[in-house]
Amino acid sequence: MSETGIENENKIVMHFQEALQRVGIAEELKSELGVEYACLRSMMLEPQNTTMWNALALVYMMSDRVVEAEEAIERSLDIDTSNVWTWTLWGDLLLREDRLVEAQRVFRMAVELDPMNVQAIRNLAVLYAERGAHTEAIDLFQILLQFEPNDQDIWDAYSTCLGKMRK
Repeated sequence: MSETGIENENKIVMHFQEALQRVGIAEELKSELGVEYACLRSMMLEPQNTTMWNALALVYMMSDRVVEAEEAIERSLDIDTSNVWTWTLWGDLLLREDRLVEAQRVFRMAVELDPMNVQAIRNLAVLYAERGAHTEAIDLFQILLQFEPNDQDIWDAYSTCLGKMRK
């Protein structure tokens, strides 16, 4: 698996852990099908609960069911457009699909909603750097370094952007 593939899997694992925490699923249901079943059951009781739609989207992402994941995310956004987790989850889905322009827009929205969302800031900074928008990337890397001063990957990306700005 490529480094990007590993990063994508790590993001899904993070989202999965968040879903389990938010949904409060019992230990025996911590499989894909168990989570999907629990989400569907909960949505019948609370169809306006964005956490359930996001958890279901995550289950679909784990199963590479992109269309269903997007539909669940769109349903969550129909209910509440201010849920940062929805936007971050959607951005990660778009990154997995190499839909970088859309992912950038989605992560920008997540950062607007929560300027302290480290995951969204990191993804947006990397997308800016890849696009050549080094000034914007540097600003975001500086914010990230305040949250994670010992993260060597952030320092490396920050240094790379600074070097490209000097050229």
